[in-house]
Amino acid sequence: MVFFIKVSSEDNERFFKELDMLADIVAYDHVFGYWVYRLNPAKVSHYGLGRAVEFLSRGLKSYIPPRILHFLQKVVTEPFHIFIELDEGVLIVYPQKNSMISPLISDGIIVYDIHLKSYVAKAKDLYTILRYAEELGLRVKLGFDLNYKASFTTSFTTPLDSCLESAYALWKEAGYRGVVVHPVPERRRLLALKAIHELGVRTAILVPTVDHLTNWYSALVNVLRVPESSVGVYGAGVKRLGEITVITYDLAVHKLPKLSSYFGLVVADECEIAVAEMYREVLESLTAPYRLGLTSRQYADNNLHTLYPELIGSVVFSTSLNELLEKGCLPRCRVLKVYTRLSSEEYEEWKKLMKIYAEFCKSALPRVREPRRRLAMVLELASKDSGAREAMRARLRAREIVLAFEKKIRVVAKLLNIFSDDPIVVFSRYEDFIRELSRKLIVPAILPEIPDDERRAYMNMFNRGAVRVLATSTLLDEYVEAPQPSIAIVVGGVSSDKEYVDRVARTLMPRRREALLIEVLTARPSVLKNSFTGLEKSLGGAA
Repeated sequence: MVFFIKVSSEDNERFFKELDMLADIVAYDHVFGYWVYRLNPAKVSHYGLGRAVEFLSRGLKSYIPPRILHFLQKVVTEPFHIFIELDEGVLIVYPQKNSMISPLISDGIIVYDIHLKSYVAKAKDLYTILRYAEELGLRVKLGFDLNYKASFTTSFTTPLDSCLESAYALWKEAGYRGVVVHPVPERRRLLALKAIHELGVRTAILVPTVDHLTNWYSALVNVLRVPESSVGVYGAGVKRLGEITVITYDLAVHKLPKLSSYFGLVVADECEIAVAEMYREVLESLTAPYRLGLTSRQYADNNLHTLYPELIGSVVFSTSLNELLEKGCLPRCRVLKVYTRLSSEEYEEWKKLMKIYAEFCKSALPRVREPRRRLAMVLELASKDSGAREAMRARLRAREIVLAFEKKIRVVAKLLNIFSDDPIVVFSRYEDFIRELSRKLIVPAILPEIPDDERRAYMNMFNRGAVRVLATSTLLDEYVEAPQPSIAIVVGGVSSDKEYVDRVARTLMPRRREALLIEVLTARPSVLKNSFTGLEKSLGGAA
């Protein structure tokens, strides 16, 4: 609602004094010599609508346009102190007196916008303003609807474990606001489903990828029993609004500010993304009083987690994989290690090759100690230095020896035979290994170059049992939820990567027994612990 009034500077002081009682001064036009005022609904409510109409028609020989008059007749039913409008994520605040909002101005919640010539605030701060007004006994009138109630009912019967119950209770105690740090995506998603069920309000779910979008859609329809017609999707070429809408962060930036007061609950999956500079405007533009952030990381890059309290709420619950296991909130995952042994000749060849590489680094890069930086610098030198090229060839050949792909493929093949009835995912950081494994054992492989639709097809085939084995080098990105086998095989080099193994363990969901993670590593000739017979015995037979 904007109604500007132009007043000649020649009008008398008494006239301006009365005009100040129903409008705010905006600007002075030096060219034409008149003042510009804007009608203030809060002032009009105290001045009186009928009196205001009469004053404008008599004193200004002006009239209020029908749409403005209709709006004022609808709004000005009783006196109020503050009127608030909402325009694409921006609250426009009309106080009867500026002194009424001065503390909020001092706190930076309300600011004066020189372009709009108005006091404004972010939509996220609506309830801060309303609480402030209530404490001071100030009446507030809104120019927009705040009815968040969903039109459908849900059914949530999935029990939460004790850790999730604790997390939910703490989030609820914090006013249905806050961040939950939990390492297992499927488990922490249950918190949002329970929140949607309990609050019964329209909900926006922000996700980073199409894979997340698919997982959330499935959970809403199959677990929460939300009618498919009520679930909206923005992503993967689909743009459909629903009372519960799952939307990628990229699309949310453009879409959600136009729906500022539509959603009562906003769920930010992988919420460290939500507070990044290019996306935080989404959370700022929503009036939603209920906010839930979900993540596996307590600390975000560049200290962005310090923005959680302002945009989502403070971290109310944080746990790790080990804590969940210790408390019995996750099934145990047994880790077994199977070794392929280098022959004495291979081991000697490996030492010889690595010595060539190490001696070059020592002579050419004596001050560079960090392995990755050293490798990058050798690669750079290789384009113009024959010694660097020889060092790189030696290192690559040494890598081939120690990774022992042929031997490890044979080991994986035998493991697949031992566990012939179980769904298994084979993980490896080494893309060339996954390609070779896929070619020789005829199993679908998920690699960076695989198109998204093909990757999703493989994952769906695995999850519904159409294929038993899946090989991948990419599923462990923390923003992509992997299929859920009860057995995982991790093919590494000579040593275990604890962080990588922990992330694989999060994907395991046992069906008939505890989860099993098998690492396939390379051992030196003098270190051999591998025995398939021993492995089979430790598992009580060939599964």
